[in-house]
Amino acid sequence: MGVIFQVNENDVPWMEYEASLDASGRAQIRVKPLTLHARDVPPVQYVEYAAGQTDPLHSHKQDEFFIVTDGSLWLEGVENAGGSVIFIPRDTEYAVRAGENGARYFRVVVL
Repeated sequence: MGVIFQVNENDVPWMEYEASLDASGRAQIRVKPLTLHARDVPPVQYVEYAAGQTDPLHSHKQDEFFIVTDGSLWLEGVENAGGSVIFIPRDTEYAVRAGENGARYFRVVVL
């Protein structure tokens, strides 16, 4: 029988992505590693982008799901608002951009 894993994002502190600091030293990307140190649970992060924040073109060796909760996330010219689900296959190059109100989304890595 499996063990149920549960976490409330409000119980996990934000980690600031240092590579995203703006001129005033404020992080433009923050992450909550919701399943860090959890055994047998896929990696899940809660991610926040400041308005207009853009990633450089990149890829990952795992499949990913993004579940947008607030704001909007642009990918390949398509705006994905709250309630949207995005699937990115492994080894696919992409770059996301937050909308004018920023973006919050869950990132689920498929192992």
